[in-house]
Amino acid sequence: MDKSNKKKKSPNKDLKDILDMIPLYCDKCGAYQDKGMVELIDKNENLTIVYLMCDNCLTKSIFYVVKPLNNMINKYRLNIDLDSSEIKQFAGKDSISSDDILNMFKFTKDDRYSKANDFIKKISNA
Repeated sequence: MDKSNKKKKSPNKDLKDILDMIPLYCDKCGAYQDKGMVELIDKNENLTIVYLMCDNCLTKSIFYVVKPLNNMINKYRLNIDLDSSEIKQFAGKDSISSDDILNMFKFTKDDRYSKANDFIKKISNA
C-alpha cells in the first residue's frame, strides 16, 4: 500500500473522537456533561487522557481511554482535585520512590528547617 495515499486525521476529527468517548453524565451528581469543560491532556495510538469538569457540581476528573493490542477499548474515570494545568505540570515526571519519601521524612525532622517558611523555601528550590 502506498503510504502517500493515507490521509492524516485532522485535529477536528481527533476532537470529535474524544468528545464521542467521554461520558454524557457526571458520575457524581448525574448532571448532563456539557463537553465544553473538556481538555485533552495527552493522546497517542494506545492511550487518550482527557480532563473533565462538571458544570453543575464542579467535580474534576481524568478520563482514560486505553486501546490494548486486541483493539478492545477500555475506559476509566478517576475523580481528582487537580486543575488541568497541575496535571500537565506533573505529567511525564519520574515517579516518587520509597527512598524519596524516606529522605523527605528525614528532611522534615531536621531542626534547621523547623519553621514552616524555611521548609517551604527549601522544598521550592529542590
